[in-house]
Amino acid sequence: MTIATIEEQAQQRRAKKKSKLSKQYIAYLIHSFVGLKLTLLMTVVLFTGTIAVFQQELDWLIYSEMRADVQDERQNPGAMLDKLQAAYPENGLFFYRTSENYPSLNSYARFIDDNGGYRHAWIDPYTGEVKDDTVLLSIGQFIGFMHATLFLPAIGNSLVNALGLLVLLSLITGLIAFPKFWRYFLRKPRTGNTRVFLADLHKLIGLWSLWIVLVIGVTGSWWFYFDPFVKHFGVPSIVEAHPRKPLLSYADLDHLGTDQAPKMLSAEEVVNRVLKERPNLQINIINTPEHNSDPFEIIGSEGEWLISEWKGTRIMVHPFTGEIIDVFPADKLSLMQRTDLAMTPIHYGTWAVGGAPDLIVKTFYFIGGLGMTFLSVSGLIISYKRTRRAAKRAARFTGVRQKLIKIFDVIKPWGGPMGAFKYLNALLIAGVVMGTGLALTLSSQGTKGSGFIYQEQPLGPWSVSMNAVAGLLEKDLPPIRAGAKTNLNVQIDKAALESIKFIYAKVGKPRNLRAPGTLIHGPVGAKHVHMQLPKKIKDNAELWVTAVTWKGDVYQASWSLMPNGEETVDAR
Repeated sequence: MTIATIEEQAQQRRAKKKSKLSKQYIAYLIHSFVGLKLTLLMTVVLFTGTIAVFQQELDWLIYSEMRADVQDERQNPGAMLDKLQAAYPENGLFFYRTSENYPSLNSYARFIDDNGGYRHAWIDPYTGEVKDDTVLLSIGQFIGFMHATLFLPAIGNSLVNALGLLVLLSLITGLIAFPKFWRYFLRKPRTGNTRVFLADLHKLIGLWSLWIVLVIGVTGSWWFYFDPFVKHFGVPSIVEAHPRKPLLSYADLDHLGTDQAPKMLSAEEVVNRVLKERPNLQINIINTPEHNSDPFEIIGSEGEWLISEWKGTRIMVHPFTGEIIDVFPADKLSLMQRTDLAMTPIHYGTWAVGGAPDLIVKTFYFIGGLGMTFLSVSGLIISYKRTRRAAKRAARFTGVRQKLIKIFDVIKPWGGPMGAFKYLNALLIAGVVMGTGLALTLSSQGTKGSGFIYQEQPLGPWSVSMNAVAGLLEKDLPPIRAGAKTNLNVQIDKAALESIKFIYAKVGKPRNLRAPGTLIHGPVGAKHVHMQLPKKIKDNAELWVTAVTWKGDVYQASWSLMPNGEETVDAR
């Protein structure tokens, strides 16, 4: 073999090695960039997600209203809802959760109190004893909302979902950058120095956390496709739309007669009709009608797996006759619909559904979440130490110590790994803090009495008043903006609602009853409407409310759409 041949082989080996290292190095750079630039925000999301695994159990320990003494037999969930509604006659209930998958947990419904705050009313499903109410943002709920939204208006969900995609990308690049990783599952971390120990521990915990990283990465990326891309950018959805709730027609309501307002069935009567048709159905959620065309919606399960209790088989019941209008069984969902519904229990670790298996699964998720939180923090520390070490070497051999010190001073207090992204992290964290304060205020105060106030005016023999807000977390923003949507909270007498068939809101006086506006809906004490505003709003534009009674009488009231200091006031 000639010397030239030996040199050619050596060059080939060097080129092959360089190519191999280049592939790993690129993966390492991507892994470092993805994991470091939003470290603070990622840590907040991962840590709150870890605690949120036990959010229900945490609240159960803190709030005695939630705890039930398990007995042999539960009472009819419809009867429990009726009893709970009777205990809060002036505050309509949004929904009722039976909590049947969790025997030690009381059932509850959400309502808006007299001050506009959101609360949960609790009732013992075994004895029927009303157990008082608790704030919406309990300790566990607060942590859960923080994890899901960061309390950031408009962008919170999208941002959290984007972090899921970054987790998946970090997983893939980390495995590429760490060749033959399977050899290191049982390797003890070296203890030569802090950086080396942390680096080895980071790899070890990362390997044992692969399952949870994959779960969070896949589910987060799935949701990222839908929010923001499908939701905000109009990208086609890969999941077929779920059937909409069928509404009663005008003809259906006319058949009930016009001599007097028909009486709506009780929840107990509705549940009995449903269980007669489907005796094996476990009822999980009861959604009561929000207006006279709205049916009762009963959501339950018949043994399906990987479907949240908030989803599943949906049964629509006529609120006046008890006729089952439509059924959307869970076992008839398409593969993509089932996949979409499975993401929630898989992500949150709730797929074991109650009892000891549920606690065991959640414990594994909790430990996995702690591991992911450690990976986020340790990655930043390792890179920080590596950056400082490289800076010292550079200063020793290049004589640029002073320049490096100045650069380091600029990027304090988190060091070089985050670079200019530290300012983005700081900005987002500041937004989270502000959003948290706003969310706590809304939980106790709601949005009543804020935004634009439309003072009380007569509506036939009754009276009506309203207030407009831009959104739940945007109540300090201008509520009336051309082309945008606004939210109207409507205050009207309970006696009026018993006589009124439909009530509408519209910008501009309705020309006729065929286009009266957007339907006002919601439970008693929480009537509201999400209304699309015109693209152009005149200076003298008016807001009109039209009420149509069961007897066919029509009553109207109007206000200046924009504040004028008289019937319309800016309360911001």
